[in-house]
Amino acid sequence: MRILIAVHTYYPDKNGVQIVTEYIAEGLAKHNDVLVVTNMKEGYKRSENFKNVNIKRLNIKKYNNFFYGEKKLFFRTLKNFKPDVLICVCTQSWPFDWMRNKIKKLNCITILYTHGYSALLKEYPLLYDIIHFKFNAFRYHFRWKIYYALAYKHIAEYDCAIYLSEKNISSWYAREKELKNSAILGNAVEDIFFENSVLCRIAKGKRNKHIRFIYVANYDDNKNQIFLLRAFYKANLSSSELVFIGSKKNEYFDLLCKEKERLDTLFSMKQIFFYVGLEREEIPKFLEQADVFVCSSKKEEYPIMLCEAAAKGLPIISSNVGHASDMDGCMVVDSEEMMIEAMVRLYSSEEERIRRGECLRNYAMKNYRICDKVDWIEKKIDELKIKGNKNV
Repeated sequence: MRILIAVHTYYPDKNGVQIVTEYIAEGLAKHNDVLVVTNMKEGYKRSENFKNVNIKRLNIKKYNNFFYGEKKLFFRTLKNFKPDVLICVCTQSWPFDWMRNKIKKLNCITILYTHGYSALLKEYPLLYDIIHFKFNAFRYHFRWKIYYALAYKHIAEYDCAIYLSEKNISSWYAREKELKNSAILGNAVEDIFFENSVLCRIAKGKRNKHIRFIYVANYDDNKNQIFLLRAFYKANLSSSELVFIGSKKNEYFDLLCKEKERLDTLFSMKQIFFYVGLEREEIPKFLEQADVFVCSSKKEEYPIMLCEAAAKGLPIISSNVGHASDMDGCMVVDSEEMMIEAMVRLYSSEEERIRRGECLRNYAMKNYRICDKVDWIEKKIDELKIKGNKNV
């Protein structure tokens, strides 16, 4: 089959949507002709083949939440490639916005692969924004209220809309709008994260001198590293260290470092390590050498970082985001006090760390294998063929 994937982020970008789209594309490319159409960025090649996936990049710009650029070239590429299957990734993106009112005209199977609707709210605080003179917030909320008041009509045109979990707000939206084309497919992790688990290291008697907590996430306010840093200091764990790994330095990273300096003056100094710009292949090695994975995000739809930590057999403490509460063995916390309590608890008990790590690794083996996700998509495409939705 010929499969075209339209997505706003792809290799060599580094983010959750990129990771998932990449392993899906590469998995499908083992038996199909796959073309990914994505965004052109400085230093990227206009077109290339990476791991048997053909990549074509377009110049696309965003202004006031509207997308501009090589729209005609995208539709010309779509016409010339003549896909049997079109996969558009995410709403609030140029693939979804540009394909509005055009899906029904295509003579191919169409799939919308969602990753949560970040601007969707069950209730928009428009009156609050006006009363408190938050006019920028009002414009933002009004824009997305209108967007999602209409989006369901276009989502319904796809043969299949994939959601990450039943708890996802996009799944709630689909139920509210009575969409009939919904399917659930959680994320997976690369096979390398299943290799050399933490449990194997411990079984061989290789233990850290200090209990090592780790958090892998881009440095930003939503990932909430400052919250975790404060909790770690207040937990006052004598033989412990905290490792942060993010993609790049930014304003939030600077605030995090300043907060560490402030906390050093209030508490006894702690072992804190900040890493920036590591290669993707280095992340599994850092996880292997850790003892506890900690997530303090404010909002997540389906955090891939938790899946990766579980695959490595790490016990996990997480804020109540995404699918964390569904993961067997994960300690879900809702406050700083609960975070501190959980950190102290796992710091104090190797037995509990091992028990929770085993539960999470078993859960990951059952739910996070890439081969299973790719097989699921291929079977879904076959089902759509049988239904006769399109001529393929």
